[in-house]
Amino acid sequence: MPPFTNSLQKLQESLNDLKSEIDKYHCPKCGVGLESYEESNSATVAPSYKQLEDIILELQDKCESLTLKNNKYEEKIADQEHTIGEQFRVIDQQRETKLKQESLDELERTISEQQAEISQLKEAAKAFAVEKQKLNREISEKDKHIEHLNYTQKMNKEKLDESIQRLGDENKHYKEKLKSCQSEFDKLSAKLAEKDRIKNDLVSRRLEIEEKCKQLERDLEQRSRKEIGVGFHTTVAPSMSSLILGGLTSRLTDRLAGEKVDLVRQAYSGGPDVHFPLLVVCVNVSRIGADAKEALKGIPKAKDVALLVFHHKEAHALPSQTSDKILTGADFSGLGSIIDLAFLSQRGIYECDMNNVGIERVASFLLQYKTQRK
Repeated sequence: MPPFTNSLQKLQESLNDLKSEIDKYHCPKCGVGLESYEESNSATVAPSYKQLEDIILELQDKCESLTLKNNKYEEKIADQEHTIGEQFRVIDQQRETKLKQESLDELERTISEQQAEISQLKEAAKAFAVEKQKLNREISEKDKHIEHLNYTQKMNKEKLDESIQRLGDENKHYKEKLKSCQSEFDKLSAKLAEKDRIKNDLVSRRLEIEEKCKQLERDLEQRSRKEIGVGFHTTVAPSMSSLILGGLTSRLTDRLAGEKVDLVRQAYSGGPDVHFPLLVVCVNVSRIGADAKEALKGIPKAKDVALLVFHHKEAHALPSQTSDKILTGADFSGLGSIIDLAFLSQRGIYECDMNNVGIERVASFLLQYKTQRK
């Protein structure tokens, strides 16, 4: 039963119960019920009761109206339920159709894949057939080639047997010839050994003679060389003296080597007796005249003495006038030579035009005193 019908029915039952209770009611003082009270006081009670009946009637009308609406709703619900049922049935049919369609599609895909595999297998079968024909042809050609090789091997074997027989005969002949040659070889080996011994003796003698010749050449060269004994005198500090004399000796030795002349340093401790050329070192630090006189103090003014004036300056600052043009007094007129040279504390006797000319002049001065080497 629809819910609206139940509500209306319950409402109707409540109204009926209310009416029964009203009818059963009696006043506790007078014992008169509502029915008697209605008759005696109809002017006052009747309107309230009538109003209540109107309300009940109105409620009944509403109940009937609600019942009608409920019936309509029930019809609509029934229609909707029928429609929904139809829709569910259609949906079920569509679902079944879809499942069938999916199964059919899957089957078609499977059939398509199998057809593709069949096509591939057919292609593979065709390729296999072609390959089989190719292999059969190759096998046939190989068989022909093997047959030809067998024939060639047979022919070669016959030729090989003939060659072996011929080589055997030749080998026997060569062995006999080898025995004859071996005897001759032994004789020649003995002669060769004797010649080798003689050759070794000659080589040893030649080496001895060559060594003697070289020694004679060295002795001859040593005797043909000349030497110059030279002394050095300086009053400068030992450190500067070593720098100057070391560079001077090195450059003079190289220059005189080309003349086959050896430079032999002689000890000189001062004094007038000088039996060899003497090189006096003068370092120009202030006035050249005073420096030169100081360097020559106690030294004989002889032709065997050369005054070497060392200028402590860079190449661009060297004097343009030579010292022999300045030192012209009696203190210097007896000297064998006055020569200009240049040096620096950090570089010693460095490369410049003055030093090139000066070393050449010193060498020329010394070459006057070369003597035969003892």
